[in-house]
Amino acid sequence: MKTLLLFATVCLAVAYSQVLEPCSPPPLWEARISRIDPVKKFSERAKVSYDAANRRVRRIEEVNLLQDKEFFDVLYLHNTEPGTEYRLNLKSKECEKRELTEPWRPFEVPPNSTFLGESYIGTGAEPGAGVLTELWENTFESGDKYFGVYTKEGCIPIQEEFYSNRTGLVMTLFFDVTSGISDPNIFIPPRECM
Repeated sequence: MKTLLLFATVCLAVAYSQVLEPCSPPPLWEARISRIDPVKKFSERAKVSYDAANRRVRRIEEVNLLQDKEFFDVLYLHNTEPGTEYRLNLKSKECEKRELTEPWRPFEVPPNSTFLGESYIGTGAEPGAGVLTELWENTFESGDKYFGVYTKEGCIPIQEEFYSNRTGLVMTLFFDVTSGISDPNIFIPPRECM
């Protein structure tokens, strides 16, 4: 009986120790993204510069609304009080400065997310022919839902899906992610906005 109890305790300890915690992506990175909102018939491609430590994001966007294309240079500064958004229309050169109404939401697996498992993009059958990823989901108290795919090695974002009654489903795909920021001045507002 003591052996059975000891075995059950060891099994429980091993199972508990295997509960995965969400990974943490690099605090500074750049990438290209593709964002799709099928309900609003909206898509965008953008080059993103991301600084989690200082809560700043810069996006050079190409937005497709039905047949029309718009181009924006958008800077989100959540590290100011109040948070500030600079939105420069790259066609008209008009800049709009406004207070941010949305809170900072980092590109990371939210705390208390549920680990769904691992999956390969490509294949795990051939060395170097695939990337091992982790899949995560979360349902927040507000009813909003989150699904994310991050690389197992380095916690690089691959895909995020977010659903809320306010936004509907928004899916973001990440490409060409590189660690660090190539231009240290990227988080300075455009001169047209000053």
